Amino acid sequence: MRLPSKKLSNRFWVPIYLYGAAHPEGRTLDSIRRELSYFLPNSEERQWIGDLNTDISLVIPDEGPTEINPSKGLITVGASTWVGTCNVPIHSGDIELVKHVARSISEKGGGLQSVQAIGVAHGEGSCEVACYLLDPDRVGAGQVQTEVERVCSELGLDVGKVYLTDFLPAEIPNLYMKAIESGLAARI
Repeated sequence: MRLPSKKLSNRFWVPIYLYGAAHPEGRTLDSIRRELSYFLPNSEERQWIGDLNTDISLVIPDEGPTEINPSKGLITVGASTWVGTCNVPIHSGDIELVKHVARSISEKGGGLQSVQAIGVAHGEGSCEVACYLLDPDRVGAGQVQTEVERVCSELGLDVGKVYLTDFLPAEIPNLYMKAIESGLAARI
């Protein structure tokens, strides 16, 4: 994985961070994001907005420059099993309560195994629990929905329906072939 990441870095001159099987120690994507302060609140309302901290002096990239050009950002390159993503809307503007729900359902908080979750705000009166399903064959979006509903019922919160935020593995070959046919992707 070092060669493709080196080529990316040389071509775009951006910092590259490796994770999963691409990293010699198997570093996780969420650990990179934590180290780079990606998950920290960064708006005046102390809400997560997914902004990039451009000071990477304490987290040296695996390839490329040690400074971030804000117009280019950085790249993470990894090798892992399929990771599913889903979000569950919660009809509440109380981000702290929604963060509590996210912690409760995540493996780290004692909830569902192989689930990572954060609470994110989506404007006035609307939040979501955003999830990584590290083993979607073991714990799927339906189980996340059930667990979010259980925790939210104890807190008196109204829950919307879970939705996937990426493609399913079975859809990808067909999408790739369509991209090749339309000239948007090259054959590999």
